[in-house]
Amino acid sequence: MSCLLLPIAAAAAVVDGVDGGGVSASAGADANVRPAKLCALFPHMKDSYWLSVNQGMVEQAQAAAAQLKVMEAGGYHNWPVQLAQFKKCQQWGADVVLLGSVSHRLHRDIETLVAQTPTVAMINKVDSSGVVASVGVSWQAMGGQVGEFINQRYSVPVKALLMMGPKGRGGDLYLRQGILASVTPASFELIGTLNGSNSVAVQRRLLRQYLQHNPAPELIVAGAVAAEVAIAELRALGLSNQVDVIATYMTHAVYRGLLRGKILMANNDSMREQGRMAVQMGLDHLQGKSLPTTLGPALMVITPQSADDWVRSSLSEPDFRPVYGVNLPSVTAKP
Repeated sequence: MSCLLLPIAAAAAVVDGVDGGGVSASAGADANVRPAKLCALFPHMKDSYWLSVNQGMVEQAQAAAAQLKVMEAGGYHNWPVQLAQFKKCQQWGADVVLLGSVSHRLHRDIETLVAQTPTVAMINKVDSSGVVASVGVSWQAMGGQVGEFINQRYSVPVKALLMMGPKGRGGDLYLRQGILASVTPASFELIGTLNGSNSVAVQRRLLRQYLQHNPAPELIVAGAVAAEVAIAELRALGLSNQVDVIATYMTHAVYRGLLRGKILMANNDSMREQGRMAVQMGLDHLQGKSLPTTLGPALMVITPQSADDWVRSSLSEPDFRPVYGVNLPSVTAKP
């Protein structure tokens, strides 16, 4: 397997919709035809999972000569920020909103806006009948793949710690359900669950506090940020050979962990391809095409032994930085 030099998360952060150094991309378009206006709302860009989604969206918008405006809420607890950004999408005149929701249950004020502007849910599942379609995969099925891997890997119950990100947000609820529904008592013993924001600092603090007061687990099943933290903390404590790590989803850091044999297994849901799908779904809706209720790529289980021909459909390029505008006349610091 070849080793790529890939970035860790986005070099430029965005807080409350403020552009912290991203770039604008452009592509040729017929000046006599108004391009479709798509507005994408991300929960955050704290890890390179969402950076990869961003590149896929940019690629598809460029190919279709569509306008794309991107904003991010800064975290899964910032629903008021996402609400304000949805309103900015409407003020801009968005034809379609591509919603990476901060919560699977939409706040009633956001539901009201969804009813006003055609909305495609992307990546994160939402319990809403108002969206015109969804792009994503089953996070419960991703949890199930983790559980099946554990069943095959361990012949006696492995003492496992779960680190799923913010409780009830993002994929936490569904990943946990999928894991616990698929593991068998003969292979798995849950000894703890840590929940917190998907930031390196928060996940490091949670893991350090746990290890200070509890014996080390035999397995850590973690989101991508937490998996990255676990590798570093286990190495610092001399526990790398005693504790296995599984990542529930893919990022550049998880990929490097697989290449180094520090992560046993990771789900891959082709996030860059999902970004392309989300943009195309919005364009198809505007063209009056019939849309599937949900569209998503096939799930893959990636191990250190897997071939890496899946990388381009999943991970952003090494030099890609966040892009907040495509084919826009100008991109301001506050989209």
